[in-house]
Amino acid sequence: MTSPPGGDTPRRRPIAVPVTVLVLSAGLGVTAALGGFSDAPKEPPKQLGPGAVVDQKQFLTKFVTSRTVFQADEYGPGGKRFLEVELEVTNKGGETTGTGSPGPKGLLFAKGLLAMSPAIAPEGGPIVSVADEGVPSRQLHPGMASTVVLRYELPEGQEPPEKVRFDVGTFERLEQFTIIAGSWVLEEDGEADGSPPKVVAQVTLPVERGQEG
Repeated sequence: MTSPPGGDTPRRRPIAVPVTVLVLSAGLGVTAALGGFSDAPKEPPKQLGPGAVVDQKQFLTKFVTSRTVFQADEYGPGGKRFLEVELEVTNKGGETTGTGSPGPKGLLFAKGLLAMSPAIAPEGGPIVSVADEGVPSRQLHPGMASTVVLRYELPEGQEPPEKVRFDVGTFERLEQFTIIAGSWVLEEDGEADGSPPKVVAQVTLPVERGQEG
């Protein structure tokens, strides 16, 4: 059987559990309650910094830098200030996908960036784009390393933070027994349906201050 794109074995989700297995599980639960077993502690997220590379299974993501940028107003003396986060992203899958938007309810690649702290929440969220070769794009082609920039507009009068921290998730490929077989989804922190996404790493980037007009 050919392995799925990305080189990771997809997780199978069964649709039924035999009654005997349920009975055995109940017995094990009683044993654990009596002290026969102890729950294995969850592995804490890796604590990483600038230049860190996180293997998200579908993507390989390098956290390059974070900086402030000033964009002058073409028609007046003012302008807008932005916080930019630069990543280098390699699509390990076999199909072209998009940059998407951050957060567990986001889309495509960027939904694996589960949260940023402190949060900067401009209307509509950050602009996420591929900046390679000077031609803005939102496509991540398989096997290619692309420069992805997240651009957050800073509200007027708000000072940029000294550093930002990202909670980073990882993806898994569903194989069968679902209506979205063959799709990549966020890996969950638990076996129960509806468990929150698993945070595999926390990456902290100092914010470099750019010149303002």
